[in-house]
Amino acid sequence: MSATFVSVFILVSSLVLLFLWVKSVTRSILGTPFQQDYSREVAEANRLEFFNIRQALGGELDQSGDFRDALSALERDYEALSYLLRNAATLHVGRYTRAERLLILDFHLLGVWARFSRLLGFPAWRSSLLRMTTILEYFGNVVGQRLETFPTQALSP
Repeated sequence: MSATFVSVFILVSSLVLLFLWVKSVTRSILGTPFQQDYSREVAEANRLEFFNIRQALGGELDQSGDFRDALSALERDYEALSYLLRNAATLHVGRYTRAERLLILDFHLLGVWARFSRLLGFPAWRSSLLRMTTILEYFGNVVGQRLETFPTQALSP
């Protein structure tokens, strides 16, 4: 019985440490400044909602329907931006960078956590949605930066 407890303890503590490592790395990635902010232009050009949702989270977004609508909109924005990351303005079509993969993992974990915390009535669901909008803003900046620099990348050897 004690061997089982030790195994479960090691497994749980390893998962917690992995989760904390992912959070730390993604914060570092999201803190990387861009030379120019492209996210608003990309959001407007593709009719993405994450800026509006971020603004609404500061106001009255408490009802269950509002939460579901906001989460669904963020997931649709994620689908659009992940498609653009994979296929638009890149020499490596169909691939993500390691940083993008970690942010994708974090985005999905935040979605699960937001649903779970909303179900249990924890106020943490708001911060999860805000963090999801930050990840989408980063992706918008990456897409914009790639679109801006792609012509020069494609022509260089």
